Amino acid sequence: MAEQREDRRIRRTKRLLRQALAELMNEKDFKDITVKEITDRADLNRGTFYFHYTDTYDLRNQIEDELVRDFTQVLSSYQPTAEDYSARPMLKQAVSFVEGQKFLVRTLFQCNADGSLQTKFMKVIEEIIVKIRDQMHGDAQNRIYHCRYMSCGVIGCVNLWLQGGDGMTAEGLIDALDEMIQCVLRP
Repeated sequence: MAEQREDRRIRRTKRLLRQALAELMNEKDFKDITVKEITDRADLNRGTFYFHYTDTYDLRNQIEDELVRDFTQVLSSYQPTAEDYSARPMLKQAVSFVEGQKFLVRTLFQCNADGSLQTKFMKVIEEIIVKIRDQMHGDAQNRIYHCRYMSCGVIGCVNLWLQGGDGMTAEGLIDALDEMIQCVLRP
């Protein structure tokens, strides 16, 4: 089935529902959030919510799936060469993507649900780095450990940056992550 473009009203409605969910997740545990609270916060009726989502879990899952899909597209542009392992162009796009969704990503990173957004992002990073290492170095020994180490490190750094705990700029984050990625990809 071909994906149809949503009209402006549907995009606005979904944006309001997603924003309402994120705001509520900053105030209380996700499991305690009701559809009524979300629709009251978004100033929409419950029928509108149920037209798009089956429940609060469906809303959260669809938000996460969309973020992961978009994040994957950003990362898939990374094609290092044997001479240049720099991930800087891809990192600029990835950090810009996260900055554009900062409130939502930060909120979902804090949610400790199974299959959390952090775990999903780590899996995307890991899969891309495994693929790149295999293309560049063949089946390198311990590659999965290097890639897991890097994916955990990248997500940990992004999470720290999102929380504002270290005062690092976006450019500083890009520098640190580029250095980390180059270390893992070098033979």
